[in-house]
Amino acid sequence: MRKRSQNLAYLLSSFVRMAIAANIFTFILLSANTQNNLAWTKNLETISNTRFLFIDLQSHWSRLFVEGLLSIPALSNVLVTPDSINRFQPDRVITRAELANLLEIAFTNRNASKITTRLNEPATKAETLVAIASQLNLNSKATKTPQTYLLSMYRDTTQIPDYAIPAIATITQEGLVTNYPDPRILAPNTAITKSELSVLLYQALAYQKKLPVLTSLYTINPNRRMWDTDLMQITRLEVSISRRKVTAFHGEIALKTYPVAVGKEGWSTPIGNHRVLQTIEYPAWQNPFTGDVIASKDPENPLGDRWIGFWTDGKDWSGFHGTPNRDSVGTAASHGCIRMYNEDVRELFSQVKVGTIVRVSP
Repeated sequence: MRKRSQNLAYLLSSFVRMAIAANIFTFILLSANTQNNLAWTKNLETISNTRFLFIDLQSHWSRLFVEGLLSIPALSNVLVTPDSINRFQPDRVITRAELANLLEIAFTNRNASKITTRLNEPATKAETLVAIASQLNLNSKATKTPQTYLLSMYRDTTQIPDYAIPAIATITQEGLVTNYPDPRILAPNTAITKSELSVLLYQALAYQKKLPVLTSLYTINPNRRMWDTDLMQITRLEVSISRRKVTAFHGEIALKTYPVAVGKEGWSTPIGNHRVLQTIEYPAWQNPFTGDVIASKDPENPLGDRWIGFWTDGKDWSGFHGTPNRDSVGTAASHGCIRMYNEDVRELFSQVKVGTIVRVSP
């Protein structure tokens, strides 16, 4: 009797999968053709009337994405198991082993990194997004300031693991991230559910033009930021001598990083915490050895056309300034000052004021 019941359950499950594939595959094909709106609507009604297929999916936010994904038989065979019968279990947590298996089935990218450890543990949202970005070869499209971008997109950006920041920024920029119930809450460290993974897989396959695009109120708009970095005042400058970089911050938000030249041997840039002491537009320059002066706006002026002084011993000064010698930027070449491209120091000059913090580290 038990064996007969198991066979019956299996037959029912197989029928469910066949019914899903037949109905939804037709639906996907029709929806891809915008000229067949009437047929698309009728087919959608047909699918909607087949409510017995997954009783736990009918009012679920992910329903259209899940049903669309199940039009791919290989994925349907994994996502709909014989013991499911008429339930999809959309809120069940996915393990790393399941994620690895689904990624292998959905994509054929041999160069993507594989999940091979902690296979029985739940997969997190961050891990999943990184893995999908790798499958789509999105890492080469990474933004130059990924953390700044993410801070403008999600309210919980500070919870994103460091390793995941570039990939999540890139996959967000491509409009492939959907967060329920709040698009602005990524919840990167929570275990990903079956429905959440199905939505992400569907969007990734649509990105590859293997499925038609679907829209959702819960998909983050990559062009709609919570705030504009261009309007934010710089509150701190952090200089790295070893990296030859200066990064402008608003609070803890990194706004932009610029290349610089720093003090050469014997004329090191002062390390420590300082503040902007003076700002001069079109400064003149006096040779500290001969006393000769090069006037402001002179093309040969070593200070360029902007000066931001942050350290003095009463006689000598150190500060940010432009330079006519562009090739020196990125090296240790100055007499203790921080040289920048003229266009960069002009931009920096427009956003700092006397009192702005300057931190110089080795």
